[in-house]
Amino acid sequence: MGNRPSVEVYITSADVASGDVVGFFCGQGNQGRLKSRPVPNLKVPGFKKKDIIKEKDLRKFEEIDNHALHAPSSATKSVKSLIKYLVAIAETDVEKVRAFYRWITANISYEISNTMGGGVTLSDPSTVLRRRCANSEGYANLFATMCKGAGVPVVTLSGFAKRSDYDPEIPYTPRDKPDHAWNAVFVEDDWRFVDCCWGAGWEDEEGRWNPKFEEFWFLTDPDKFINDHYPWTSTDTKISNNWQLLKQPISLDEYNKMVKMEEVCKEWGIDLSHKEPILIFRKEIHITLGASVLVRNITATMETVDRVKMDQYTVVYRFDTLTFSIQCRPPSPGTYVLRIFGQRDDAFSHPPKLLLRYILKCTDSNNYVKSLPYVYTHAQTYQCTLHEPNSRELPAKSKVRIRLSSPHLRQVNVENIPMECDENGTWEGTVQTPQSGETIVIYGSTSDNIQGRFHSLYKFYIV
Repeated sequence: MGNRPSVEVYITSADVASGDVVGFFCGQGNQGRLKSRPVPNLKVPGFKKKDIIKEKDLRKFEEIDNHALHAPSSATKSVKSLIKYLVAIAETDVEKVRAFYRWITANISYEISNTMGGGVTLSDPSTVLRRRCANSEGYANLFATMCKGAGVPVVTLSGFAKRSDYDPEIPYTPRDKPDHAWNAVFVEDDWRFVDCCWGAGWEDEEGRWNPKFEEFWFLTDPDKFINDHYPWTSTDTKISNNWQLLKQPISLDEYNKMVKMEEVCKEWGIDLSHKEPILIFRKEIHITLGASVLVRNITATMETVDRVKMDQYTVVYRFDTLTFSIQCRPPSPGTYVLRIFGQRDDAFSHPPKLLLRYILKCTDSNNYVKSLPYVYTHAQTYQCTLHEPNSRELPAKSKVRIRLSSPHLRQVNVENIPMECDENGTWEGTVQTPQSGETIVIYGSTSDNIQGRFHSLYKFYIV
């Protein structure tokens, strides 16, 4: 009869010792021996994602991705046939889960409802494959089924996730039901997080699904994952803590008090002076951002909860190559939404990306709040600080003092009037404003040549 085949079964109970499980499996003319294999112990990953995915892996990933994206229809007739096709060129468990992740994110669309009518659930793997759409649980279940079929240790986790419509003023409580599902896979001797649902696209604030592949949610580092994924089960808080994969797990209350950072914000290593999502202050607030990579430009928009734009009451300053400050001075007490965007030097042709969002609660304001100056991108590039005037609107036909500093500028003009610079790098002068309805602009140049190129720094409106 020959040697009987064996099937490895992952056993989660700590009371079951490793070794053969007493029993056999039978099916379709085959039978064999069951073998147990304990689930690997939970521990903090020893390496970051960037450490386990080397340059050679990225080249191999291109081959794996291309293979997954060109799966023929004959391979997708069943989950089993799809697994067989996807792992055909994979040599490691990392490459297997990469193939699964890439195929799922490219071929399964998100459906917020749990059913498609007729009692058809969107969480069953076979249904998800056939219908090509799923809820978050369906994404996680299909990925888990693929991993199990390829012999890769995997678990499906559920909990709370800060989606695009997340409202920090309505925090999660222990009484709430989990609203999202994701996976953890054991590769390279560590458990790593995978979220195929968020890797396939994103849902905007109006609830519209936008398909877009996102690399970030593949083998995501736990310290970044916890910002918007909190594993939760009401029956065992120990499980919730263990599956954070952190040295010091956080409480649900701490999770609620973390401002949601978008993927790019985490990738750029943004450090914030204000880490909570709701900021309460009097009159004005200054928020400092520090990045671990070179950021060309940071911009901010502010609006009321009724979406009335208040951008003229916020301004961004750049202290050095990696540090920015956002000043917000609301015109009256109330609640405002502040969104912060950023651009990298190597992607300047692309629109700014959303980094994070704050809810601002201003409890008091000055009797008369003036809108802040209009700031051009080059004011940040040259690390300018405008000392005065500090208002977007200037009185007509009046003498106005101009004073700003920058470590990079060699010439500063207000329209065609040159400013003088002192030994501390502060440029200053007095100008006569034109008639009402016109504007004046401050220009700067890094060249000593009077014919050098000047860039717009600040603009003022004459009233």
